[in-house]
Order: sequence, then C-alpha cells, then structure tokens
Amino acid sequence: MGFVQRITLLCVGSIKTPWVREGIATYRERLSHDASFELLELAASRRKDSEGQVSEESDVVLKTLRRRDGVVWLLDERGEEWTSVELARELGRLRDQGIHLTLIIGGAYGVSDAVRQRSDRLMSLSRLTLAHEFVRILILEQLYRAMTILRGSGYHH
Repeated sequence: MGFVQRITLLCVGSIKTPWVREGIATYRERLSHDASFELLELAASRRKDSEGQVSEESDVVLKTLRRRDGVVWLLDERGEEWTSVELARELGRLRDQGIHLTLIIGGAYGVSDAVRQRSDRLMSLSRLTLAHEFVRILILEQLYRAMTILRGSGYHH
C-alpha cells in the first residue's frame, strides 16, 4: 500500500444552499482521515442558451483537466452504476497504484461529448435525475463509505 489516496472533485457551479454546504463540510472532514481531498469549483456559464452553457463550461473543464494527472471519472447519467463495495475496490486499486482520481460533476445541462471522451470512466449514481448540489453530498458520502470499507470499519454493513 503506502500511497495516500488523492481525489479531486471537479464541479461546475458553486453551492448556494446552507445545508448542502454543511453536508459537504462534514464529509470533507471525514474523508481527510483517509485521503488527500480537493474540491475544485469552476464558475457556471452565464449564457442563456443551454448549448452555449454546455460548450463554455466543458471548455473550462477540459482546460482544467490538461493541468491534472491521473484518471478522470465523469458522473453522468449514461455511466455504469456500482455498488459501494465495487467503488471501494476501484478506489483501493487506484490508491495502491498511486493514481490521482479526478471526479467531474458537470453543470445544469451536463457536459459535452468531448468531456465524455476525455473521461476514463462514466459513472452513474442513480438512474434518477439528481440536483447537482445534492450530488456533491452523495458522492462525498460514497467516497467516505468506500474508504471505511477499505479500512474495514463498521460504517458499511
């Protein structure tokens, strides 16, 4: 083992809801014991048309990814669904190989095909449509759960 899990959550847009901020802070703190975690928020486009928003935001995401190492997983409705144990197994594999993981949450209208193609994996948290702010808490909780599975704690039964 020996490597520290490095994870970046790359998100389009900022959090406006106080309870979401609190939830994010809670899981960031919990994750800090098991991983080097970074939350990177990119400004949402101010364009009025959805195609323009997707294009502008995706360009910023791709530009940001050029300066990063490791693998990229995009949270996307077209992605594969995993169990928490499967997620833990994948995170453990990346950790053991010393590979940095960047997870992307796109904007309100999603991301371009270029971002999908740049991603190493597409991952879906649910077949339901979820609010983007809530998705941040959900993925952070699942990352924390995966870390507890890897270390064998009783959080996940």
